[in-house]
Amino acid sequence: MKQLCTYAIVRFMPFSETQEFANVGILLVAPKTGYVSYKLAPKSFARITHFFDDLEGNIYRCAMSNFEQELIRVREISSGFTGHKQVKIIEEVTRLREGIVSFSDMRALLHEDPQEALQELYERYIARNFITKQYREQQMVKALRQDLRKHISNVHYTKQKLHADYNVQVELPFVTKDCHVTKAIKPLSFSQSKPLSLIEHGEQWINRIKRLIKANSIKPHNMLFAIEKPKSKKDEMVNAYGEVKEEMESLDIRIALFEEKQKIYEFASDLDNGEFRLS
Repeated sequence: MKQLCTYAIVRFMPFSETQEFANVGILLVAPKTGYVSYKLAPKSFARITHFFDDLEGNIYRCAMSNFEQELIRVREISSGFTGHKQVKIIEEVTRLREGIVSFSDMRALLHEDPQEALQELYERYIARNFITKQYREQQMVKALRQDLRKHISNVHYTKQKLHADYNVQVELPFVTKDCHVTKAIKPLSFSQSKPLSLIEHGEQWINRIKRLIKANSIKPHNMLFAIEKPKSKKDEMVNAYGEVKEEMESLDIRIALFEEKQKIYEFASDLDNGEFRLS
């Protein structure tokens, strides 16, 4: 049975002049049972140094260490109460205050397990798992599906599984088998923050398509990667992306940048010429 949980987001704001802050933790209570707990970002948190690039690292570490001691005391005091009394204690703790670490306004949600709720909130607001490559690629799929419906009328693409060797099935978001021709489109985001992660993501899909080609489930020229380049201009990221793209090209599959919609439409609509090529 779901119960009411209230929570506040812990914010790190070292420069009051700019009012810029980073989310660094969650404090959550379940008044019905008296549950109270928190989860803070690690003392060494790369996002802080990237976001506040002129901030000394020890300022964040010291501030979070002191703040955690305060949260420990809050948990010890408030866990002895339930209901309205506990809520009043937490409201007092989280009220607007001066300092480089503070709280957001109190918020509420219903959840069956407060501990799971705490972890989910941490993942959402601090770990930011919604901005993973998977999430970005979901956005790309959704946008491209709308675009294809609007601009392509002669071919219908759906999410389908194609058979590879060893009885492996590879699911692709856009597949058509119209006119006895199998064509597929896979949006790929290279939004990873590290070169190895970018390479691993690219190679994962390269290997999957290799297996489909080997099993004759799709011809190389009928497979399109619609890719989004990394935003980072660092040499290691640019070089890692170039290596992955080169390996894709070696398969003789089609490649287009995700924003090059006209090229994608041309590929998607052409079922007559098996030797169709994107420039």
